[in-house]
Amino acid sequence: MGLKTKLIFDEELNSYYELVKAEFEDFLKIEIAKESKEMAPLIEKGVLGGKMLRPVLCRLVSDALDGDAHLAFECGMALELVHGGALIHDDWIDGDSFRRAAPALWEELGPRSAILIADLMVATGSLHGAVSMATGKSLAKCIRNLSEGAIADFTDKQNYSESVYLHRIKKKTGALYGTAAELGALVSSETHLDIPLYKYGETVGIIYQITDDYLDLYNSIATRTPVGDLAIGIPTLPITRLAKYNKYQDAVNNFLNGGNSEKLIQVVDLADAQQIYEELVTPWMQVARKSLSEVPESNYKTLLEEVPLSFSNQLISKDKI
Repeated sequence: MGLKTKLIFDEELNSYYELVKAEFEDFLKIEIAKESKEMAPLIEKGVLGGKMLRPVLCRLVSDALDGDAHLAFECGMALELVHGGALIHDDWIDGDSFRRAAPALWEELGPRSAILIADLMVATGSLHGAVSMATGKSLAKCIRNLSEGAIADFTDKQNYSESVYLHRIKKKTGALYGTAAELGALVSSETHLDIPLYKYGETVGIIYQITDDYLDLYNSIATRTPVGDLAIGIPTLPITRLAKYNKYQDAVNNFLNGGNSEKLIQVVDLADAQQIYEELVTPWMQVARKSLSEVPESNYKTLLEEVPLSFSNQLISKDKI
């Protein structure tokens, strides 16, 4: 079944996702309530309301390896706190005024308070993720990767290539999903699968980020207004791969050289953009499946095989204009 006709979520995966997401959100609320009355509502603002894809993935890997569900949720909370803190930083740096249909925290509370709260969330996440030396180290590497990726968003502008792009998204989105899957292995008895499962999760993140970048391109073309990366002049693979078509080469080069997306969004056909997207993600789907080869056969493994395409299609269904 091709990308265009695949269901947003496989029915069985959707049932698992909804159940675990609800359980995890209850776990989050209980844990946040243990914080001081001053800190709890601030932390809550930063983590509640998201898709919770990474905690669900962590739990699914743990379930596939007969791991500890409670520890998987501790690690999932660590990931959400770190991710939430990083988003607060990103919103302020990028000047984004809204997050999840609400004012960004820096707009609501001011930059100083927002940045301090983000730092608190990252530190609190580190505590929740330190269920063992291995999980603590895994999360610390993830935080470093996120920081390096955020820096590369801007330093790589003048040094763009497809390999530079992939390196950057591995540091950002790939690191969070890779760490989610790795932590799921590390709270099981199959800790030796941490490396292939990191690769699996990283690949899920790469597919997810390519999808997100494709949506910036799609929505810019559909509205004839630059959004996301096109609005701030950051080159991405769905944009630059359009240069394979001779008719788009000048528009792509114009964007790469000066950050001007006007010509690009005027001339690119949506069907060509979608074709490029499908060509980009299909090989990564195969990498993800191969990375699961050592995971024992079970219904949970079947769900893991569904995750890369289902997660990206879920993003498309919610964010396409």
